[in-house]
Amino acid sequence: MSTFWYLAALGVPFIWGIQAVMLKFGIGEFPPIFMVSLRFLIMFILLIPFLNRLKGDFKKALPIGLAQGVAHFALLYIGFKFVSVTAGMIVYQTNAIFTLMLGAIVLNERMSKQGLVGMTVSLIGVALIIGLPQENSSIGGLFLIAASAFMFSVGNIFVRKLGPFDPVGLNAGVSLIAFPSLLAISFMTEQGQLASVQNASLEAWGALLYTAVLGGVVAFILWYKLLTKFSVDKISPYSLLMPFFAMLGSIAILGEHVSISNWIGAFITVGGIAIIQFGHKLFRKQQPIR
Repeated sequence: MSTFWYLAALGVPFIWGIQAVMLKFGIGEFPPIFMVSLRFLIMFILLIPFLNRLKGDFKKALPIGLAQGVAHFALLYIGFKFVSVTAGMIVYQTNAIFTLMLGAIVLNERMSKQGLVGMTVSLIGVALIIGLPQENSSIGGLFLIAASAFMFSVGNIFVRKLGPFDPVGLNAGVSLIAFPSLLAISFMTEQGQLASVQNASLEAWGALLYTAVLGGVVAFILWYKLLTKFSVDKISPYSLLMPFFAMLGSIAILGEHVSISNWIGAFITVGGIAIIQFGHKLFRKQQPIR
């Protein structure tokens, strides 16, 4: 992996980690599903010129749009209404585990020895935090976020099965599928949409723009591109960095308190990723000389 793609793989979880902080500003003033529908509307407006790049792949983009656009984001935004940034982002890291499992089952991708060891270490870090009591987080909200993580992983597998594609065109197609679907769900299940648009603060609108432009357009295009260039077990563990960036953002922006145990869990998780990415050198050194 070149320096550019290492930076891209690190940049995506950074953008998404801070996005969790931005969500708190947005869903405090917009109904959650309505906010994510506006997010995809903004994305679609920005990406309309690239929609024709999908060509004959629109039908193939449909399951990605439904899984990763509609189900994943609806569950995620509702879930974050009831959990803290730190707890929510750590539970969301189960998407890496789901993706690796589905990659092995559906795509027959073989995980390396360092991949197995690194994932085990990362799981210990995630489990350490999940197993401890969390302030300002409900069990129901955490389950919703776990469900959203699974749907994100399902979308990842559909992306891998799609084969070569234009990531900008795919993102435009997903936005076209997601925003009317989510808007319809919002008006069937939520209230106060028009009032929220009239009364939302600059912070809420700024949060919406961040999630649409950086979190939606820039980060997802990079993510799709990474998935086409590298195997699932090589890329998905980078998503485990999201809680680390989210924790830093929640402290700096929201003033949230992060316990020592949460920090320990975050560093164990990052250590697992280091094993996955650089452990092949360690395993090679440990092989007996013949």
